[in-house]
Amino acid sequence: MVKRISLTILQFIAFIILLAVGGNWDAVNLSLEMRQLQHNQTPHVFLQTLRYPVSSTHILIANGILFATILLVIILLIEVLSKKLKPWASLTLLAYVLAVVLGFAMKLGLPPASTPDSSSLAPLVLPAQS
Repeated sequence: MVKRISLTILQFIAFIILLAVGGNWDAVNLSLEMRQLQHNQTPHVFLQTLRYPVSSTHILIANGILFATILLVIILLIEVLSKKLKPWASLTLLAYVLAVVLGFAMKLGLPPASTPDSSSLAPLVLPAQS
């Protein structure tokens, strides 16, 4: 039982790490492209950043959810092949759901969207004091 609890906690941590890495996937792509440019190579994007506008102030970078879901499917396939799906799949799904909820609460993959006000280069004008 202790082994299964520790494996569930490990799965939860792996899901959170994948959500964090995927949530910053645009920065990962940028660093890879910069490294390729420094070595005089043509920049090649390994995996495109999946962006979806959530609201007028935030966009969702869905790569982290994609990575965590792929890991979930792999873990469930391993559990099916080892014929231990029935008792342990619910704990794996619980770890996934809790990681996604915690990831959204921590705003992983939800950077602020650029607005016309934030991107303008107009200087800050202070009101005149009388």
